[in-house]
Amino acid sequence: MLTVNNVSMTFTDRTLYTDVNLKFTPGNCYGIIGANGAGKSTFLKILEGKLAPTTGSVTLDPHERMSSLQQDHFAFDDQTVMNTVMQGHKRLFEVMELKTRCTPSRTSRKKTA
Repeated sequence: MLTVNNVSMTFTDRTLYTDVNLKFTPGNCYGIIGANGAGKSTFLKILEGKLAPTTGSVTLDPHERMSSLQQDHFAFDDQTVMNTVMQGHKRLFEVMELKTRCTPSRTSRKKTA
């Protein structure tokens, strides 16, 4: 579970949010919507721990992990959807890539008579 407690985010001249309290519970799917510049990407960076909030805290249960993809629409054009998603779990992706390199392709395994 991911818990957000009293999170506020203020920049020099602008407050994006004040005293946000949320619980993201297992088995649910969540979306963040809002106008351009409303602070959606900033909020996600706070959830990931890439940006510290002005006040409050974000807590991720000990046996959980957070994964994300950067907001770059062209960064994964040369990747399959599966590879793109798997890159969210770095170690698992490395193992998958190693397996792919070490496993002969089906055409090279065919026997010739």
